Amino acid sequence: MKVARLLPFLILVLAMAWLTLNCGSGNGRQLQSITLTQTTINNGQDVQFVATGTFSATPTTVTPLPVDWTNGLMAPPPQIYNYTLSTQPYVVNCTVLGPPAPQVVAFAPPDPNAPTSGTSKTVVTAAAMAGCLAVGKSGQ
Repeated sequence: MKVARLLPFLILVLAMAWLTLNCGSGNGRQLQSITLTQTTINNGQDVQFVATGTFSATPTTVTPLPVDWTNGLMAPPPQIYNYTLSTQPYVVNCTVLGPPAPQVVAFAPPDPNAPTSGTSKTVVTAAAMAGCLAVGKSGQ
């Protein structure tokens, strides 16, 4: 009889423990990868990049992903990354830079709750070459 009275209490305690372990801490969801999508804009004069993040838990895909942008490789990798995250697309002006087009790198801390600006010992990165078309060439 005592067990029957304790059963609802035990179910409630187990449910709360399950929720705490699976949802409550927020530490389980991590950025796993970044994908860059580029689009030619302004009649081929510019290339625009947007970052998409893939996470370990729902929502698994976020577009646009807040990232920091840079040009060229980060080699050797720094011991501490300084970042300022933005969801704004990164635009490469192909008429100013000319060939060869620069490598565009997006990076972000793996923690989706990281502050908008700060430092991190680890980041997730993605890189792509700007696909600048030959502006002013025929073929139109």
